[in-house]
Formats: sequence, C-alpha cells, structure tokens
Amino acid sequence: MRILFLFFPVFFLCSPFHAQTVKVKYGGDPLPDKDRQKIEQFLQYEVAFYSQFGLPDTLSLQLYVFENKREAMDYLDSIKISLPIKASGVYSPKHQKAIILGREKGRERSLAVIYHELSHHFVSQILGKRPPSWINEGLSEYFEHCNISKKGVRHTFTEYEQGRIRTMYMLGEVNLPTFMNSSQGNFMKQQMTDDQYSYILSHALVTFWIENVPQELLKKLISALQNKSDSSTVSEQIDSIYPGGFQQFEKDFEAVYK
Repeated sequence: MRILFLFFPVFFLCSPFHAQTVKVKYGGDPLPDKDRQKIEQFLQYEVAFYSQFGLPDTLSLQLYVFENKREAMDYLDSIKISLPIKASGVYSPKHQKAIILGREKGRERSLAVIYHELSHHFVSQILGKRPPSWINEGLSEYFEHCNISKKGVRHTFTEYEQGRIRTMYMLGEVNLPTFMNSSQGNFMKQQMTDDQYSYILSHALVTFWIENVPQELLKKLISALQNKSDSSTVSEQIDSIYPGGFQQFEKDFEAVYK
C-alpha cells in the first residue's frame, strides 16, 4: 500500500447566519499550497451557499487527490468502492470522502472535479444519502462550472450545453416530470446511453433554480425535499410551491433554454 500524506487544517467560514468550522482531511498525493488555498477559498463559497438550507455548525470532510489514476483506482479497491461509470472523481457518502482519480488532464480541470465532488458532500448533509439524482448532480455540475478569481466566483453554462438543451427540445426529448422523478438507476442509465444527457439537463435545471427564480422558491423546494414524511414526487412538490404550478415551471424553464 502506498503512503498517504495527510493534513488536518481547520478554518472558519462565516455565512449570513452564523460562523461554521470546517475540518478538511487531505490524503493521496500532496497538493501544492496554491491549489489547497484555492480549494479552501472555494469551500467558503460552497458553504455560504449550502448554509441557507441548514448545515451543522462543525463540518468534517475528507479530500483525497491522486496524481495518477492507477494509484487512485488501487485506493478505491482498498476501501471497496467500485465505479459504475467512467468518472474523474467520486464521492462516497458512507466514507464521507471525495476522491479525485488523477490529475492527468491538468490543474484547472482537477480543481473543477474537486468542486464537483465536494458539493456532493454538502448535498448529503442537507438532503441525506439518497437525494434526487437531478438535484444532486445538477448542483455538483453547477459548482464544477464555477471559476474563482480575484474578482470573485463566476458560473458558466457552456454554449455546448445550451445547444444540447435546444436540440433536446427540437427532438421532443425533454420530459421534465419523468426526468425529475426518476430513480438513480434510470438517471445513470440515461447518462451512459445518451451523451451525458442527464448531467447536462440537471445542470440546466439547477442553474434555472439558482439564477432565474427568487431565492425563496429554491429554499421552499429544498425544504420540501428535506421533509422525509412527504411521499409526494418531486414534480408534485414543485407543483405545490411554484407560482402557477409545475406546468408554469415547465414553460418558464423552456423559455430560458429553448
């Protein structure tokens, strides 16, 4: 077994509501200081976002970054994690670990994957171990497509993704109730068989909820998803909270992306 290099920094994040402590355990290969600083700066942004939905005052997370994919796969085997699809990273709710499977595609790409996998950790904190797949992956895609600089954080929904959504509508492939109510198995099956359909549509949906509707509506949606005694589907929950119901939500979403 290869040697793991571990660090245990603790830093404090201030949300609009209260201060939070985040403990990060690093593993895998040592990260350059500038990358670790950028990750921790971005974590402040993610925690500030997720804190509006209720986060513990003290958070602990583990981030394992490997330079080489083969070594990362050996590590996954050692902790009995298998990958159902081709991936650049993975988050395990059981182990509460985000694992980055190599940095061969470059520093910026690996940082984006880190932001993606860390988002899964926060979603599991607010929605439990089995959140709806579209919002779990959509939020991670949203943060993956954020870039942090001296001017702040900027999100991008790419031209390719915009074109892909328009093509879906032209071909009559968009069925939001079915997609948003689908199981994780169906979600991943569609992702594997239809050129990243699931991740792109999820990214579009989350972007719509964050950037195109009042913040209070997203809070109401998350609150509904947090209510484990509510057995209604996601589309039924949206129908009850969105002005004009689910049909109006579909029209508004289509107007933005079609």
